[in-house]
Parts: sequence; C-alpha cells; structure tokens
Amino acid sequence: MPDSARYKIPVDYCIIFAICASFILIALFFDSPRQILLNLYKINISRSVLVTDYVALAGMGAALANAAFLGLFHLLLLIISKRESSGKIIAALFVTIGFSLFGKNLFNMFPIMVGVWLHVKFFSEKKSDMPIYVMFSGTIAPLVSEIAFLNESTSFLRIAVSYGVGLFAGFIFPAVTEAVKRMHRGYCLYNGGIAGGFIATFFVGVLRSVGIEILPENFWDTSNSVFLASLSYAIAAALILYGVLREGPGKAVKHFMQLLNEKDVNDNNYLSKYGSACYLNIGLMCVIATSLMLFLKIPINGPVLGGILTVTGFGAAGKHAKNTLPILLGSIGAAYFNHIDLATSMNALAILFSTGLAPVSGKRGWHCGIITGFLHVSVAIFIGQLNGGLNLYNNGFAGGFVVITVVPAIVCLKELYEKFRPPAKINEGDN
Repeated sequence: MPDSARYKIPVDYCIIFAICASFILIALFFDSPRQILLNLYKINISRSVLVTDYVALAGMGAALANAAFLGLFHLLLLIISKRESSGKIIAALFVTIGFSLFGKNLFNMFPIMVGVWLHVKFFSEKKSDMPIYVMFSGTIAPLVSEIAFLNESTSFLRIAVSYGVGLFAGFIFPAVTEAVKRMHRGYCLYNGGIAGGFIATFFVGVLRSVGIEILPENFWDTSNSVFLASLSYAIAAALILYGVLREGPGKAVKHFMQLLNEKDVNDNNYLSKYGSACYLNIGLMCVIATSLMLFLKIPINGPVLGGILTVTGFGAAGKHAKNTLPILLGSIGAAYFNHIDLATSMNALAILFSTGLAPVSGKRGWHCGIITGFLHVSVAIFIGQLNGGLNLYNNGFAGGFVVITVVPAIVCLKELYEKFRPPAKINEGDN
C-alpha cells in the first residue's frame, strides 16, 4: 500500500472517469434529469436476471447513467483506499461499467459489497485484493433483486431477507473465488464468473426446493445498434490515441508487438508490464469485438456493449488478438452449428465472453483455442439453466466447466500420442 502522503491518482483512473463522464453527458442528451432519475428507480427495483437489457427496460439515458454512476462509485472506492492501478483493476472497472448496462445496480450490489468487506475485515491477508473482489462480486447481484422483487411485488421483510442473503453471498465470494482459481489452473480469466456460478446455483437449488421458480427475462433492445457501435468505436479510438501519444508512436508499437507474443504463462498484468502501450491492445480489442458483432449482424444493445467493454477491459489483463481470435473462430462456428438463432442473446453473449478462455490458445496453441471456443458456446447456452440467470458472468461459469474438462483431456491425448507414436528414423549420416 503506497504512503498516503505520496499517493497520486493514477492516470488510468482519469481515463475511466472520462468514459463515465461521457456516458452521463450522453444520457442527458437522451433524457431529462428527472426522467433519468425515474428510470434509474425502475432499474433498481427490477429483477435484473439474465437477460435484462437496461436500455430496453428503462431507456438509453438511464442505462448509461447507471453504468456511469456504478463506475464512478467503484472508482471513488479505489481512490479512497489509495490503490494503484493494475491490469486486473482496469479489467474489473470495465466489467463493472459494462454489466451495469444489464444487471448491476446500486441496490443489488450494496449488500454483496458489504459482505466482501466483512470477509476481508476478518481475513486481513486478502486486504489488498478487496477492490477487485468487490467489483467482480457483482456477478451475483441479481440474487438480491430476485428475492426482493420476485413476482414484481415486495415488502420490507423481503428486502431485509434479500440483503441478508446478499451479505452472506458476498462474505463467501472471495473464498470461493480462491478455490476456483486452483481448479482451472489459470486457463480461464473469469474467476468471478465461476465462483458466482457455484454460489448462484446453490441458492437457486434452495429456492426451487421451497417451490420458488426462477424465470429468465428477455429484455433485448434492437433499435440502437448504430449509435452504440459508434460509441464503442469512439471509446476504442480514444484509448488507442492515448496509448500512442503517451508512450510515443515508436515505443508504443514496439511494446504492443511484444504484448502480442504473450503466452500468459505466469503473469497477465499487461498494464504493469507494458505501460501505456497496453492501451493500444485495449483499444484494438474493443475494435475487434465491435466489428465482429456488426459483421455477424448481431444488434448492439446494453448486454452486447457490456460484453464488448468486458473484452476491452481484459485487454489489460490477459486478452490480445493472437490468443482471442482462435477462441472466437471456434465460438462463431458453434453458433452457426447450433439450432439457436445467431442474433439471440445466448449466442451473441457466448461468442463475446468466450474470449475469457484466451489462456488456452495462449498456452496450448491456436488449434486448442478453436476447439475450446466451439465447446464453450455449446455449454454456455444451456448452463444458465442451473443458476436461473442469477449469475451475470454465466459465460465465466461455462468457461470453467469447459477448461476443467477439456484441458486435462488435451494433455491426456497428447501424452497418449507421445507414448505410441513411432520413433523417429535416424539417418546414417547422423552416426
């Protein structure tokens, strides 16, 4: 922890602040402050299960304002705790902003955040990771909303119960996250999604056992694709321009090319390793994700933009073009192969979030990446039934299942091949 007298707000936080501020300004262009506040209330009392597109539910102004306010809130927590920036923190901030377009709000995140804080309070060895746990714990935020607002009715008692459940879920979240890290051995970037999947599945089982059925939502906007694509490209251009200007063109390109050769063997904190040149990668990942959605004719809305921002943020912590493109090729193949319409939420989000398996292609090669991406989509479109849409990072949960199964199988088959392949012929000239 840096000395408080010497702490300076990292420039990286100023970039996130600028994105949030631009969201607020754009929100005011769409709606009046009064209308935004009314629609923010509508967001906060919604069930928020997958897939609840806040753009479709409450309008563009409130959706962008909700994302901005949640981003600024967590940014303030980081500054108050005097945290330096890192690749994982930048990724977590982008994820928080993105998922605040379709599932996270202050009402459903607050008790979970308090639960995480209590965990860290009792287990001080995890104190430095608290802001990251807080941001990623939002994956189970719909659990709070579902208990509080099930059947579109509520009471003080139900809100109290929902907050008690959220408090407990947040308290165990860091411990479950650490456990799942050991399960997949670094082959999935979405530890929070795997942990959230297990926690949400546990609570859904309890709720279903007492006769409470969790039903999915289908708020899915299709009318703002052009505007949101333009917004995404503008963010990408600003990030790339910042990286080039701050680092210098020559140095930025040199470091970016080094980043593209990352195998993710031990450390994927690209921001710490490559400095401002990392923003070339972050911006490029935003361009790739946005362009892919447009190429596949998938409408860009709250959830899809949230997915794009997640891909963007992890450009600072594990994703780059070389290790994500094989995964995307496999996932696109699976989306065309299955019987579900390509433009539906299940396929669209599964394609985008499959990039969380980038370490597989980074460590095991592009061919393994294609296979893993294909299998990810096949699993992701059905695994949400286990947790009833209460885990926002459902694709992280699916990714965990895939790598825990597929990677050992790949290793096993490779060892089998090495064992039974014929010995190489020795030329006489070698003797």
